[in-house]
Amino acid sequence: MLQQWVLLVENEPVMCRAGNDDTYLLTFKDMAKARSFAKTSAIEGAQPRMIVRANQDELVRSARAAGVVGTLLDYDPSTQKYADTQPLS
Repeated sequence: MLQQWVLLVENEPVMCRAGNDDTYLLTFKDMAKARSFAKTSAIEGAQPRMIVRANQDELVRSARAAGVVGTLLDYDPSTQKYADTQPLS
């Protein structure tokens, strides 16, 4: 997850629920993709943040508390496709 980007709304990471009812943390390869997702999805107040060592543990803790099982990289809501998925580390 290091060096990927997440969107935060009121300091909480943006997540999504998949068709299998599992919850995933949305991650992005770069800030442009994160901003594009926020704009396309009309998520008000979403702020892109890079995942670095200083914030990774807190993001993972927050995601686990919300029942997140993994990450979806570069999710595109228009096609409902993503580049990769990984278990939450």
